[in-house]
Amino acid sequence: MGYLIIFLLMLLNGVFAMAEASLIASRRFRLERMSKQGSRRARMALKLASDPHKFLSTTQLGITLISVIAGAYGASEISDKLAADLKEYPVIAEFAGTLGSVLIILFTTYLSLVFGELVPKTIAIARPESIASALAPVMWLLYYVALPFIWLLTISNKLILRLLRIRRKDEPPVTEEELKAIIDQSRKYGVLEEMESEMMKSIFKTADRRVNSIMTHRTDLVWLDQNATQEETMRTIEKTIHSSFPVCDKSLDHVLGIVFIKDVLLQFQRSQSLNIPALIRKPLYVPESMPALELLENFRSSGMHVALALNEYGSLEGLVTLHDVTEAIFGDIPIMAQARDEAIRRTDGSWLIDGMMQTPRWSDLLGMNDLNEEETGNYNTLGGFVMHQMGSIPKAGDQFEFRNHLFEVMDMDGMRVDKVLVSKLPEEAALID
Repeated sequence: MGYLIIFLLMLLNGVFAMAEASLIASRRFRLERMSKQGSRRARMALKLASDPHKFLSTTQLGITLISVIAGAYGASEISDKLAADLKEYPVIAEFAGTLGSVLIILFTTYLSLVFGELVPKTIAIARPESIASALAPVMWLLYYVALPFIWLLTISNKLILRLLRIRRKDEPPVTEEELKAIIDQSRKYGVLEEMESEMMKSIFKTADRRVNSIMTHRTDLVWLDQNATQEETMRTIEKTIHSSFPVCDKSLDHVLGIVFIKDVLLQFQRSQSLNIPALIRKPLYVPESMPALELLENFRSSGMHVALALNEYGSLEGLVTLHDVTEAIFGDIPIMAQARDEAIRRTDGSWLIDGMMQTPRWSDLLGMNDLNEEETGNYNTLGGFVMHQMGSIPKAGDQFEFRNHLFEVMDMDGMRVDKVLVSKLPEEAALID
């Protein structure tokens, strides 16, 4: 009978352990969904989960009391009877009392670990929300019954933490790194497709990017001069595939606004002539340091899909479009035919890359996704990276080695790096280095 009582106490201990583990392992959004579907028990579980002091104090009080009762009962009732039985064997009669206590401790520990901890917690982790909802009413009942003791425990805990100057940190329930880990796990187990997971992770990367890392820099801008002739304007438009153009007065230092190619074509179709100043629209101005996702929100609220990026002195630094933002999230999105290939794979396996290719794109192309600011110099393009690595304005033919790759400047456009040839070094050369 004594052994049965110990066993039942361990099962009761398991109920408390199961309740604790299930509430900790439960996903809040699943409990909220069950609650919205009308589950009163799920609502009770949610209330417990929102105040961990209540259920932790309740479960720990129950587990501690059961352990003390089981230990005291085993020592007073079962241990003495077992010792009396062991004294019948002359060989161990002298150590019967000690041996009986040791055997009872081992027996109680085994039951406590298996039936009071391991099995209940394993079951709780397998179906946390269901078990948390099922046991929530019992936990609330025990909480109110033991409220004076729990109040004393809570006050004591807070007082000790205050004396030790330990404060609870207000942290988000889920961090960015944890979300990325969840995305990876979801892809691993087939919940998300690979494309879906890559798209989600690219949103995190885009959130860390600025307008100046995705815009078309002023050195590459195609713009229209309001003083140009109709023939000059049409030649400029025909040479590109852009849907909008900045309009300036003789130079990019005097920007008047934006014109859209659809307005130009419509005007020409109607009158067989162009009056560019009449088509100028007030542009959306944004700082080049603006986060990319904030720019996306500005596009949404303004109804515009193109913006002019300014530096801290108010000078034009570049032009950024909605297409640039979506490419940062989804990857390359071709617009009819691209004006030029930014990267060409050669027959020997090397890459001929445009110097204006953005760092996230060329680093991904070369398998260098873990580049840090110290290595890139916080530059946004391959050309900027080359200048940072060389420490000066390079000239055609200059080269350097980086991460088992040879970077060679093939062409310069004035002071700007235009083309770079990147070749992977042989393994032997890498080992020698």
